[in-house]
Amino acid sequence: MDLRQKSGKYVRIYNEIKQQLLSGVFSDGDRLPTEFEYSERFSVSRPTVTKALNALEEEGFILRKTGSGSYVRQRKDVVRSKLFGLLIPGLGRGEIFEPICAQIAYAAERNNYSLLWSGFEKSDKMHPLSSGAIAMRYIDNGASGIFFEPLELWPGYDEMNRNVIRILEDAQVPVVLIDSDYLRFPDRSRFDLVGLDNLRAGYIATRHFLENGAARVDFLVRPNSADTINLRVRGYVCALFDSGIAPNPSWVHTGFPEDAAFVKRMVRELGGSRFVCANDETAAAFLVTLEKEGMQVPDEVRIIGFDDVRYAQHLKIPLTTVRQPCEEIGRLAMETMIWRLENPDRPPRTVLVPGTLVVRASSGT
Repeated sequence: MDLRQKSGKYVRIYNEIKQQLLSGVFSDGDRLPTEFEYSERFSVSRPTVTKALNALEEEGFILRKTGSGSYVRQRKDVVRSKLFGLLIPGLGRGEIFEPICAQIAYAAERNNYSLLWSGFEKSDKMHPLSSGAIAMRYIDNGASGIFFEPLELWPGYDEMNRNVIRILEDAQVPVVLIDSDYLRFPDRSRFDLVGLDNLRAGYIATRHFLENGAARVDFLVRPNSADTINLRVRGYVCALFDSGIAPNPSWVHTGFPEDAAFVKRMVRELGGSRFVCANDETAAAFLVTLEKEGMQVPDEVRIIGFDDVRYAQHLKIPLTTVRQPCEEIGRLAMETMIWRLENPDRPPRTVLVPGTLVVRASSGT
């Protein structure tokens, strides 16, 4: 229950008692004034006081005992308030995080939780700089848990992510990471993580080409990508090894698919013809550049992406891709957050959801 935007006599009582609890007027285990005493003090009816006290109990600040009164909860028994924050810089860039966040919101509603949900400027300069400020605002507003998608694609994003994490750690706020850890594999943070099984996704995308006769598969990735992409590359490498093909480091290309010179070099000079792209956004841009440069898909170059965004099937050449189970990721993220609040001292969980290969024309099969 989020009373900050509600009105009524009981809200005034709720706010004053809560402020006293937060400021240390009462100690753990103290007995609060009776409902009669509060009704006299605030000149309201006892049912109004009861409503305020029930809200405080629901948020875990007090414990009400029939026939005895209301007591400040012992600190070890405090149940955090039902208010979470969504810190998702990828929201508005691509389509993956919209359904994930929508499912988190739906799960929050079903479990009687409220969400703080902030938008970001679309400007690359504003986008990363907003994350730390929003994290602090969530904390100031009393969020008891944060869903955080680590930043990517900006120079210096590692330090930006660490800054956000420092803010959250200092506030001792539980965090569920969405999509990727902020640390690079094989390092692992102490936070729970929910996302796509990227190692497997990279494997099944590459295997599709190999099972259809490819003797070589290349991988295309943008600079400054998240560790999820590195895990997809590892899956790609594993698939090659399992097929008896020794991967050549020159088959993994880091650059911008909009760069015609870069694309022509990959295909014309280095001989790439079967490409697993880091995601659908990269694959779509690659398709456009190939067409502009007169290279035919799938006759000359074949492509697979990841995510299965809405436009993937509507491209001029429909895109073969590994579909992310976004709704499942969102649902499991909320389940993980609730579990973490109930089990604050347990080791971090990693919840990986398998993707599904969706075959379309771009892979030529």
